[in-house]
Parts: sequence; C-alpha cells; structure tokens
Amino acid sequence: MTDTLPDRQHRPADEQPSYETGGLRLVLLVGSLVALGLLAGWAWVAIILGVVVMIFLHELGHFVTAKWSGMKVTEFFIGFGPRIWSFTRGETTYGVKVIPGGAYVRIVGMNNLDEADPADEPRTYRQQSFPKRLLVVSAGSIMHLLQAFVLLVLLLGLVGVPGGTLTGDVSPQGWDVSEVVEGSAAADAGLRSDDRIVDVDGERASNFDGLSEALADYDVGEEVTLTVQRDGETRTLSAELGARPRSEGGEAGSPFLGVATSAYYPTERIGVGRAIVQAPGEMASFAGEAVKAMGSFFSPSGLGDFADNVSTAGEEVPESGTGGGAQASGDDGSENRLISIYGAVRLGAQLSDQGWAPVLLLFFTINIFIAILNMVPLPPLDGGHAAVAIYERIRSRGGRRYHADMAKLLPLTYAVVMGMVLLGLASLYLDIVNPIDV
Repeated sequence: MTDTLPDRQHRPADEQPSYETGGLRLVLLVGSLVALGLLAGWAWVAIILGVVVMIFLHELGHFVTAKWSGMKVTEFFIGFGPRIWSFTRGETTYGVKVIPGGAYVRIVGMNNLDEADPADEPRTYRQQSFPKRLLVVSAGSIMHLLQAFVLLVLLLGLVGVPGGTLTGDVSPQGWDVSEVVEGSAAADAGLRSDDRIVDVDGERASNFDGLSEALADYDVGEEVTLTVQRDGETRTLSAELGARPRSEGGEAGSPFLGVATSAYYPTERIGVGRAIVQAPGEMASFAGEAVKAMGSFFSPSGLGDFADNVSTAGEEVPESGTGGGAQASGDDGSENRLISIYGAVRLGAQLSDQGWAPVLLLFFTINIFIAILNMVPLPPLDGGHAAVAIYERIRSRGGRRYHADMAKLLPLTYAVVMGMVLLGLASLYLDIVNPIDV
C-alpha cells in the first residue's frame, strides 16, 4: 500500500525513506540484459533472473530472521559493486548493485571484530541468544531447502518426471533412436532419429542393454524385424545386419545395426497432494547423494581429477563410435567438476529448449547443493558462523556468555576464501573452454 501525504507528514524524520539512483548504471544494466536477450536468447535473461531470485531468497531468510530476532540490519543489497538504485527506510538501506553475482545482508556486531555503536550493542548478533543466532545463520540454507521443496512439488505434481520419481527405480519402457549411422543396416531399413524401438523379432528389449543383447544372437547378413513407434504410430521395419567396422569400436565384424539409442522413460504426474507427501523423502535421498558427490569431489583424488580437467581443458577428445546400443559422448569432465554461475545459466538456457522439467530440475539441484555446501562448518560460510555459535554455547557456563576471538580464525578464513576463489575461477574457465552441453 502506498503512503498518503498526511502519513508522510507525520512520519518521524529518521523513518522517511530516502532514495539514491545511479541512472547511467541502471541504463547500462538494463541495456546489457536486453542486448543479451537479443543476441543469445531471452532464455539466458530468464535463467539469470531465476538465479537472482534464488540468491535474493537466501538473503531474505537471513534478513527476516534477523529482524524477527531483534537484531539491527543496516543493509540489504542484491549484487555487488557500485550502487544502481537504493532507498533507506528506517535503519536499513535496501538496493541493487551493478554485478548480479550475489547478495548480502549486513547485521551489526557479527563477532568481536565487528565494531558497533554502544547504543546498538544490545541489538548486535553477538549479544543474542544461541537459538536466535543459530536460526539467523541457518536461514539461508533453510530458504534453499524450501525453494527445493516447492520446485520438487511442481516437478512431481504438475510438470511430471519419468516414473513420477527423481530417486526411485524406474524401468525404461522402450528405446529412442538418437542417431543412425550413414550407410548402415539401420539407415537402409529406414530407421530415423527419435524412432522408439519396441522389440526385436517379437522379443521386447525393455532394459538398457536389451537391444545389444538381442542383436548378439544374430549373425552378420541375417535379417531382423524391428517394431518401432514413430509419431504415435507403430511400424514394422526389416534390417539386414551388417558387420561392425573397426572404427565403431567393439568387436570388429560382429553383427552391427548402426544406431545410437537412449532409453525411453514415460513422464508421469502424480498430483500436488501426493507430491507434497513424497517430496521430503525424495529430497533426503537426493541430499544424501549430493553429500557423497561433494565428499568425492573434495577428496584428494577428486581434486586431482578436477585439476587434470582444468589443465587439459580445450584439448580434443576422441569420440567413441556408434553401434547397436547406446553411444558414449566425448568426455567433457562433467563427472568431476563444479559449475560456475555462468555455466549454470548457460546450461539452464540450453535445457529450456526441452521444456520446464529440465530447468526446474536444474534449479532444484542447485538449491540442494548450495544448502548443503553453505553449512560446511568453515568460515566465512554460514556453517562456520553456526560452528562458532555452537562452540560459544558449549564454552558459556554459569550465566557468563563466552565470545570466541575471531582474530584467531582469520588465517583459516583467508585460506577458505582463497580456495573458493580459485575453485570459482577454475570452474568458470572450464565452463568457457570446455562447457557442458546437453
């Protein structure tokens, strides 16, 4: 609701909102987004705005819980660098800055190194009770989990995913042909990309290796009958198997159809009600796998593999050939790498061509990983603040509050920040030189 003139006239001077606008910076930012949309596609702009909203909600969690806890919050900004637009209402300045790569909330008196006006000391973070401090520093990750929950409910209930689950076992219902080798038996038989192979000579190929196993029972030159679905219609095609060329990998001279295939999983929508009940369990299972993945990445061997990926980025990798079954793609290092903000936006823009489901799944995954990574008990992550709060609670006895000396943690903080910067730059380099494609 907008303020009426009388309301503003009776409002105390320190509560009157004041505004600051960097007109040229605002024009440059809006112009950059418009140029990006025109040159790269509006999907890029939409994904960037989605990332900004995700980061904003993270900081909103800190802001709301800090205000609720009685702490003094002096700034709430989206982005970093020079200000584009801001306004001050009461004791807090809100605004937007040039670089949309993050956001921050400034709470007075986070630790003993943070100077505060003596009049504000009762409202500093460090003077609040243990439950309030733990809530405030955990609120960012809680907001990511809430976002992940909403996204998962939308995915399972309204949009639909294969088999109606992200973490459960789902059996393929057939095959989609992803590629047909020129001059092969498949090409001569008239197979096309996106054909769905139903069975081979009446034998259903219903698992990932089913097609290759079925073809292994034949000899070169024998004819097989393939039942395929194309554009909603069922067709029967005959193919005379050729001999596998040496260039296609596998056993040279073995029966060769000449297709690359991918398993087909039907999409299922389970409804919002059922999705709300099912989502927490699926989130827990997914989070468990995410913890394992991060543990693997940050292990000595994982970091070594990541370093190898960075050092060899841009080098050509031989492509594997196609055969009767699935085709392996070139190695882009995606099995053991982090993804930068640029990489996430690029991947999201590509996935948008496939519909809502892949984009929602990407944001769900990002929220889960950030929620977990953010609570690692190392400064300056929120988990580091939580660890300090727990340590101070343990050391406080007899009604006397213990305050940790954060100066002792500065070397560790600087080391963690440096490590995060190096990993971030390396990930950005990989995403530029050797991007993940879908």
